[in-house]
Parts: sequence; structure tokens; C-alpha cells
Amino acid sequence: MMELEDDLFAGLGFVQYQIQLGEPERNLQQIARALESVDGLDRSLVVLPELWASGFAYDRFDAMAAETPAMLEELAALAGRHNCIFAGSLPERAEENKGELFYNTLYVSGADGVLGCYRKQQVFYYGGEGRAFIPGIEPYLVTTPLGRIGCLVCYDLRFPELARLQCQQGADLLLCSAEWPQARIDHWRAMLKVRALENQTFVVAGNGWGMVDGVNLGGCSTVIDPRGQVLAEAGDGPQAVVVRPDWSTREEYRSRFHSFAIASYPFNDAGKILPSAASCLDLLAVRWRVGQRLVCREVAGPVDTAMLQSLEEARRQGDFLVVAVTAGVQGDSDQRLLAALGCVDAVCRLDTFTAAERARLVKLTGGIKAIR
Repeated sequence: MMELEDDLFAGLGFVQYQIQLGEPERNLQQIARALESVDGLDRSLVVLPELWASGFAYDRFDAMAAETPAMLEELAALAGRHNCIFAGSLPERAEENKGELFYNTLYVSGADGVLGCYRKQQVFYYGGEGRAFIPGIEPYLVTTPLGRIGCLVCYDLRFPELARLQCQQGADLLLCSAEWPQARIDHWRAMLKVRALENQTFVVAGNGWGMVDGVNLGGCSTVIDPRGQVLAEAGDGPQAVVVRPDWSTREEYRSRFHSFAIASYPFNDAGKILPSAASCLDLLAVRWRVGQRLVCREVAGPVDTAMLQSLEEARRQGDFLVVAVTAGVQGDSDQRLLAALGCVDAVCRLDTFTAAERARLVKLTGGIKAIR
């Protein structure tokens, strides 16, 4: 059995309530009142809903983001009163040429303030979140005095690689802060249990409840153990719960096998180099049909640091990046270097494309932008 680390969270819990749209102080008061009747808060982790202070108040995010520092200060005071750690998301203005957009940032806060943060990786564009939010990068865990936390925000739950990556970084548990609708609450329950099982860890999830801006949130905030057993689940209505985890059950379970830790590399990157224009277009057509956003960049010179940064940024703009090499990158070694980059999904020779094939490439990818 692995050695059990000292000083992990004494309790795991959540506060579930009906978020008042665009009313930070009222929402903070709901949290404070709910905690008054909860036992076991000392040295506990308490998960709050996504955008716990405001909800998706799209027409007021400027004001809500301006309130975020004050909300974090008040939450720190509440954490000091109960000697616990809170986790929940708030809007954070995105600087550096992002216009009027925001990050949906999950802050982990204790009595001394913010201990770390995680920006929501997967913006729910289907629900309209793209009009206000941009995705974060670098999904790294948050380290606190009581444990290392792997974080998810709502829609992130549907992307198992985000949870696994953070568990492989050493997360002691996973949490999810959400506004998950009642219409898909069965998905919520199923995926939370699977995230616990596939990562052999505790999962703590805080969801909103009730009708908020025309969306009926499903509640069902929960704590699940590494074997998929539900230790606590909120009923229909506001509720605050903290349970005491038995950390030894996680260590005993992981001592048998470590499925989540396996990270072998099953690919041959040379296979990213496509032998013809036809094979490239066939591959892109398949990716397009499954709904991926295709990005194409033309590379005409040797690989250097500036090019690497440009390719990383290009990959963030879509789901599949094809690099079309031209005169300056004709050698096999240059193409092989490009294929070995994690941000590159395919490499093709642009000079092998006919005019018609190039037009098809442009149509599939939305255009070919050059990196010089």
C-alpha cells in the first residue's frame, strides 16, 4: 500500500443553492447562512456552484468581474471563520487583446486569500457562453496546505482527459463547480461517478439548483469515493453538506493497480506526415464531419522558437491543426520535426496540391495563413 500523506482534507462538501442572477452579496449571504448549520467544516474543502456570485449575468459581466476581488476577500473572511477552503468560479476579465471577454475562473480560497486558480478549459459555445468567455490554457492542479486539487468547471466534466491529466500531476482529489441543467442531470451523475472510477479518487461536485435566468438547474451536488460510491448527494432544494473521507480507502484501492497513472505513448509521429494531397483532404473531411474545427498554417522556413509559439496559438484556435509546408521546408527532417510537435496533428506538402485541391483545403479549414 502507498504511504498515506498527512494533513489531507478532514472533510469534503458543497453548498447548493438557487443563484440570484447578478446579485453577489445575496449569493454570498446564502452561502454564509447555509454553513451555519453544517458540522465538520474545520479543515474541509467546500465546493460552490459555477459563477456562484452572479450566475450567467451576460449583460452585467463588466460589473460582476469588477466585484470579483471583493467577493474573494469576503469569501476569505468566511473561510477564516470556519477554517475551511472554498472552491468555485467567478468571472475574470481577460486582458491582452481579448476585447470585452472573460475567463470563467475557478478560485480556490482559504483564510489568507486565493491559493490558486483554474480557468475553465471548455467553453460551452452551444449554450452561448462564447459571447462572453474564452477558454483557459494550462489545466494544472491547485496546491493547498491540505491537498492538491484537480479542478473542472461544468462542461469540462465531459472531457475525461482534463481530469486524468491533473490526477497524473498528483491531484489528491477532483472537484467540479457547475451550473448543470436538470434536463441532463443523469449525464451529470454518470460522468461524476466515472471520473471517480477512472481516476481512482474522490470527486466533490457543487451544482446550482432551481430556475436561474430561464434554466432549471438540477442540483444533485455530490461527494463520491474512489470506488464510485456516493457518500453524499443533495436532494431537491438548497443544501450544504460536509462528509469525512476515509483517505485510506483511496490508497488501498490504488495499491492494487494504477489505471489512471498509465501514460504510454501509442503513436508514431511520422504517421502525421501525409503522403499526398488526396490523403490530406480525406483525413480533413473525416475530421470535419465529426464536428472538429480545422486550422491550417503554411510554413515556409526552418523550425524556430517564434514558429513554435505561432503553431501553439494556432492549435488553440481549433481542434485539428494541419501544417502545409512549402519551399523552405522540403526536407524529410524538417517535416519530421514538425510532426513531432504535440500541437501539430498533420503535415502535408502544399506544392503537391492542384488548384482544385488547394481550394478544397481552404474550404475545409477556413483559409491558409502563413507563418514566416
